[in-house]
Order: sequence, then structure tokens, then C-alpha cells
Amino acid sequence: MSASVLTSCILYSDACILLPMPLINLHSHSNFSDGTLSPAELAGAASKARITFFSLTDHDASLGWEELEPCLKKLAINYIYGIELSASLHDNLHILGYGLDLKDPGFLAALAQFRSKRIERIKKIIALLKTQGFDISFEELNTVIDHTYGRPHVADLLKNRGFIKTRQKAFEKYIAYGKPAYVPPCGPGIEEAIKTIKAAGGVSVLAHPGVIYNIMDLGGWKDMGLDGIEAFYPAHSNAVIREFLELAKKYGLLVTAGTDFHGPGSGREEMAGFEYQEEFFGPIRKRFL
Repeated sequence: MSASVLTSCILYSDACILLPMPLINLHSHSNFSDGTLSPAELAGAASKARITFFSLTDHDASLGWEELEPCLKKLAINYIYGIELSASLHDNLHILGYGLDLKDPGFLAALAQFRSKRIERIKKIIALLKTQGFDISFEELNTVIDHTYGRPHVADLLKNRGFIKTRQKAFEKYIAYGKPAYVPPCGPGIEEAIKTIKAAGGVSVLAHPGVIYNIMDLGGWKDMGLDGIEAFYPAHSNAVIREFLELAKKYGLLVTAGTDFHGPGSGREEMAGFEYQEEFFGPIRKRFL
């Protein structure tokens, strides 16, 4: 099943009227983390793509919801509060959180700590890039409090200075694993990420499992408190989706869907959604949407 706008055919006598199917996309990013659109622009993009069920899941940051929520209400888009925490085990091992209390003091303190560690990682990456001959500085990022910064921002800095053409090239040549300016992730452990989400009243969901398939330990992470799995994701083939649906059934996990939209110029530029199916998404809809 592809992430796209789908339709259903409703028959009235001999006429077939095409109606848009409800679409779900519970994984997206704004410029409060590594997305390129403001939360208001993100809401507009979701509306244009005819998304029915939506979530903003910025990395280690929740403040974008203050701007986004009134926009979603105005556009009559159903939504669930979201976040995405990056675990230290692997660059792509991320835990999504849904239905959180975004004003919980302990949760906000934990996010501030995670963001602070990210800043230290960025400084180390920039120091390594300087050894590669790049005359750049951390101050050029113009960091803003309560926003999250990561490798994509360093890539954008290199791009804006004319050293590379795209974010992807910066990763491929300099800042991905095994490259000369790579620094390991410094986020929380998997169990800490799960507990941080659950302490704020949320449910924890494994993001884009196909990307970390070779290190995936659903049974062990379920024992740590994992509640769900993002079975529907653009990089997952139909066969992979079916496998994750079976694993969700085996371990009693919620099923979610998301496209990981980051906005224009990010390399993840298509705002779309997956066809809503009660069989798969009913449990999370009934709980939060």
C-alpha cells in the first residue's frame, strides 16, 4: 500500500461517485526540529494532501504544537499530540510518542536534556568538519531555545555555504556513519526513551522499523514497555508491511502509519497519507483521535 491519496467508489443507481478515502499520517516534522516548514505551513500541507488523521512528531521538541494545534482545528484535521525521541543504540532507532501531556514538567525537563546533548554532538561534528577544511562555526546555526538541532542542520549549513548541493550529499560524504565527521548518537537508551514517553501519559511506538530491521528486538523492547510499531511507512514494501502487521499481532502492539515528512529541500518532501483502515488503526484512533 503506497502513501498516496486513494478513493472509494460509492454506487447510487448506475452512477459511481468517487469520494476521497480518509488518510492517516502520524509522522511529520516542522522547523522546530529538522523539518523545513513552520507548523502552520505543515498544517496547510496536510490539508492540501487531504490528510484526515495527523501528528507532528518533532525530534525531542514539543513547542511546535502551540502553533500547529489551532491551525489543525481551523482546518478540521483530527490530530494526536506526538514526539520522536532518538535512541543512542543506532542513528535510525527512534521511538515515537503519542497522546502525551506536553506540559508535564518531567517530560519537558527530559526533552531539554536530550536537546542539550544534541548540541554537544553538533559541536563535535563541526570540529571534525574543520579538520576537513571547512571554515564553519557553531554560531552560524543561529540556534533558538526549545528547538532541536541535529546533523540535518549541519548539512544545511554546508549547503548554504556552497560546500555541497544537498543534505543527502553532506551525509554521504561527511557526516554519516563511517564518514570523516561522524559522531555517534548521544540520545537516551531505548528503555529510557520509552519510559520518558510513558511517564508523560503517552504510548511508545517504534518508528520506521524497516530501517533498523537487522537490530530489531521487538520482544525485548515490548518487555521494556513498547506499545506499538509504525508498520506503514513509505520505504516498506507490501510484503514488509504484512510482516510487521503479523509481528504487531504476535506481540500485542498498536499499529501506526507515517511518512516522515520533512518538507521541501529535505529529501523527504512528499506530504501524503495511507488509506485509513479500521482493522489496523482503530485501536489508536479510539484511544486518542
